[in-house]
Amino acid sequence: MNDNQTYEILIGLTTVSKKNDATSLVEKLLESNLIACGQIEGPILSAYKWNNKTEREKEWRISLKFPVNKKESLTRKIKEIHPYQIPQWLILSGQSTREYCDWVNQ
Repeated sequence: MNDNQTYEILIGLTTVSKKNDATSLVEKLLESNLIACGQIEGPILSAYKWNNKTEREKEWRISLKFPVNKKESLTRKIKEIHPYQIPQWLILSGQSTREYCDWVNQ
């Protein structure tokens, strides 16, 4: 690989409490052409504060790869279809190869 330049993609992270919710969310985003790839990991253990109480729950982590120009549309869709009242939605910038970036952008 002779191309030393890097290319930007975005990576979104969220969690849900059920594996079938994770699968459904990824499938809906793929069908909407908002993501190039969705990966589901889990179960994981999440510990967090909710209503001044420490909670611990089994969750499924979803990582989504998508083009920079889909950021706002994807954020709106996540808020619309996510089963949580206040979903985790973290967007990270990622550097990739030209080939992978081209694939994500298709």
